[in-house]
Amino acid sequence: MRIKHLSIGNINIDIYLYVERLPGPDEELPVMEASIGPGGAASNYAVGVARAGHESYLLAHTTRDAEALGILGRLREAGVKLDYVIVHEEGTPGIVVVVVAKGGETVMFKVRGVNALLRGDEISGEFDVVHIASVEPTVVERVTRQVSTRIISYDPGGAVAISNPSEVAKLAGRVTILSLNAREFLHVFGLGVASVSERLDKNWMLIRLGARGSLLVSNGRALHTRVCKLGEPVDTTGAGDAFNAYFNAWIAEGNEVEEALEVASIAAGLKVLKRGAQSIPSREEVEEVWRKGICKGIVRRVTLEEAEQLVRETVGSS
Repeated sequence: MRIKHLSIGNINIDIYLYVERLPGPDEELPVMEASIGPGGAASNYAVGVARAGHESYLLAHTTRDAEALGILGRLREAGVKLDYVIVHEEGTPGIVVVVVAKGGETVMFKVRGVNALLRGDEISGEFDVVHIASVEPTVVERVTRQVSTRIISYDPGGAVAISNPSEVAKLAGRVTILSLNAREFLHVFGLGVASVSERLDKNWMLIRLGARGSLLVSNGRALHTRVCKLGEPVDTTGAGDAFNAYFNAWIAEGNEVEEALEVASIAAGLKVLKRGAQSIPSREEVEEVWRKGICKGIVRRVTLEEAEQLVRETVGSS
């Protein structure tokens, strides 16, 4: 039997505008190219684990507009099972306008729409992995009461982490993996990496460091993974979701943590070479790079003090 994932969160209609550079205040710039496609962190993750060869289900809310624009069709084509997607006849779907400059730098504008109706208690059942993204901690609480799983990961996203830091912090020792970027980490915990690591037993904290890579922190231990650079990035949207998907997939298969981090970094490195949040590489593409050893050695153990310095440097440079 294939490993079974449930991804819980948003389905978005992503509108991409590609520009030479990001505009300043009151500045008008021509758009070189535009496109519409599926998005949402949970949807991106669902595509990622399907491409990793796992069974992928998605729980989300959307409207008939997403069906009419082919958003749901593209998710199906990617191998995502939409049995738990609730389609509303009325309302506004999730919409994200993504402005992408040369070099992959992005600015996003988001409309929650019917994504806000997600509660987390819409289904029950057993899954090997549950990934929850861009939703409030109360949704995570309901999911843990409804669904049985051996791995549960939570990536609250910037808006949730900034607006509800205390509730996000409470989940650090309760979910298997809590994923935050460096700025979100400092806002949620207001503590050093060493202090937070003491809260973790068999749980992990994944801290994204942008161009500096990522940190995986557990009780008294930290692993630093450098970015696997495979070319010049054209669109960084969805790179974190690709990383989460392949990391969870490799861990669920029983592989070593260091190998899972290397593979996840390869997946993210391949993703940024293509436009669109769901241009996530296939397992075959990822394994080809991995076998060649192109990014071998990007994972190393660091002290908690070194991990703290990496977080501070990342926030200080942004």
